[in-house]
Amino acid sequence: MNNPKQQSVVHRTDRQDKLPVYRIMMLAGETSGDGLAAGLVKAIHCQITPGRRLEFFGAGGERMREAGVHILEDLTKRTVFGLSEVVSQYFWFKKVFDRLLEEAFVRQPDIIILTDYAGFNLRFAEAVRKRLNLIKGDDSSWQPKILYYVSPQVWASRAYRVFALSRSVDCVLSLFPFEKPWYALRAPKLRVEFVGDPMADRYRSVFKATEEGLNGKPQVLLLPGSRKQELKRHIPIMEEAVNRIHQAHPCRFVMVLSSRDQLEMAETLLSEKHFIELRIGGLSEALAQTTLTLACSGTVTRECGYHGVPTIVFYRLAWLTYWIARAIIKVKYIAMPNLLLNRLVYPELIQSDARPESIAEKAIQFLDHPSLRLDTRRALSHLMETMGKPGAFERAAKKVLDYLPQ
Repeated sequence: MNNPKQQSVVHRTDRQDKLPVYRIMMLAGETSGDGLAAGLVKAIHCQITPGRRLEFFGAGGERMREAGVHILEDLTKRTVFGLSEVVSQYFWFKKVFDRLLEEAFVRQPDIIILTDYAGFNLRFAEAVRKRLNLIKGDDSSWQPKILYYVSPQVWASRAYRVFALSRSVDCVLSLFPFEKPWYALRAPKLRVEFVGDPMADRYRSVFKATEEGLNGKPQVLLLPGSRKQELKRHIPIMEEAVNRIHQAHPCRFVMVLSSRDQLEMAETLLSEKHFIELRIGGLSEALAQTTLTLACSGTVTRECGYHGVPTIVFYRLAWLTYWIARAIIKVKYIAMPNLLLNRLVYPELIQSDARPESIAEKAIQFLDHPSLRLDTRRALSHLMETMGKPGAFERAAKKVLDYLPQ
């Protein structure tokens, strides 16, 4: 199953130019997965050789649509986290899942690329393999290659899922260097390729090892998350922490959100007397002018790390979800910069520790001591060394094209 060259499928041809048409199905959920999948599609288009035509279809968001993917379902508009949210939207996800599974068997893509979104995508890979096994021996020559772009975090929790991956997936395209050796020990037959993190490529030129260029009043950046429940839980805590910080350091406070809907929700959650500047987008520009960040755990901690910005990481969950997560998560840290460096560079305040007074106390320590901020930036300078050479999307695209039939 792991040989990228072994595949025989009768291909469609374009009626106008008689070129064979190869189909690739893309599945991605949430904003971050949508962006990664879109970048991969663009890189594939750049590398495709003359004489080959590609059709992309599947589920994702607006960025994938702009990259040329025919979107059947927008999974970015339904983000869930935690048991109660999953249960409340179960029937919607089941309907979408079943439709996409049917589309896969009707359209019969040569390759299925699953991007992140493990709860949905890993089940999808298993469902495709199970159904193919049931119809084996019937009139079916379709045997798609299934690639997983962005490894599910099986190394963090529920490691048993590695066996489902090994049964269902032909290759994992990994973003982080520690993942390949982890898989090699536990699933040696599963092909895993470290291709690198495109986010690291994007920010290689902006990393700052010092605070040179940060003039005037210190800026504290606030990143409360992107999910509705994250905003509801985090913004009130952040505002109270900001009020405490402001008493000790009259900083400029900026909150960056990713959409108009998020901004409107933030306005309803903040008090009328707040002095936080709200922005939509422009995270990289904001980080370039930031002394310190207060960030919800997630993808943004990587962006903070690649910019070299000292950051306090926090997270609040529903208590039931927290206790379940605590029981199954097996890593020392939750912030990716800490995991990549294997040390606590970014303070982590989780659940009951994520109180306004605790966040403010840590922030004031950083603002009081420039040497602490400088030490953090120096530690973060090693992040890029762990990520390998530039060209993450290009390496991933090359691996994908290796699986196209000859």
